[in-house]
Amino acid sequence: MKNVEIRSFNVAYMEYFVIMFTRYFRDDFKIEITDKKINESCTRIADFSLSGISTLDFLIVDEKPVGFIYYQIDTPQSNWCEREGWGFIREIYIDPVLRKYGLGARLILHAEEMLYSRGTKNIYLTSDNNATFWESLGYRNANEVSTINHDPIYEKNKS
Repeated sequence: MKNVEIRSFNVAYMEYFVIMFTRYFRDDFKIEITDKKINESCTRIADFSLSGISTLDFLIVDEKPVGFIYYQIDTPQSNWCEREGWGFIREIYIDPVLRKYGLGARLILHAEEMLYSRGTKNIYLTSDNNATFWESLGYRNANEVSTINHDPIYEKNKS
């Protein structure tokens, strides 16, 4: 990996995003999801990102998108607002071949920096697995489950 960057979403990345989002749900989560539902979800995420409701950033390695992170500050305008005013890391994906090289942590730290710069003091996420990864980045299990996806909630406060 010679050149690693994080770039904001633009429509030129849409095809890559659809491919990664499909792998994320079908391969990582083993969720059966139709191509139509994938395309609808990706279009909604892109629209939210372009309108500023949420942020979709891409991990670019050697000029190719190989991962993404989707995050926001919870507001009633988003389709997920569980903790208004909190930063929320909604989704993160790294190509399986490039996992375990610190790229996921790099994306998370980037999202945290962006969320804190926008004024939030607290960040949360939901995850039914990868507790060790989240805890290694300073998140703690809040001993609560999301009312939306019923996964455990992890929190981090700005230090």
